[in-house]
Amino acid sequence: TGRVLVDQKKASLAKATNDALLLYRNGYANYLEVITAQNNALQNELEAINIKREKLNALTDLYRALGGGVE
Repeated sequence: TGRVLVDQKKASLAKATNDALLLYRNGYANYLEVITAQNNALQNELEAINIKREKLNALTDLYRALGGGVE
């Protein structure tokens, strides 16, 4: 499902961030690479949050369209 893919991407980006930090600490990468990896991980988190928000909005719209929430 979509959630599985999001979780896999999250794990992959977390590993990339950790790897970049390890390389930096050992002198094999510059800090820009660490920041870039962190940025990619954060962008992925924002994307996952936006997808969840859109899903919840769609469910709310469906509920209202079916007559729910009307007093």
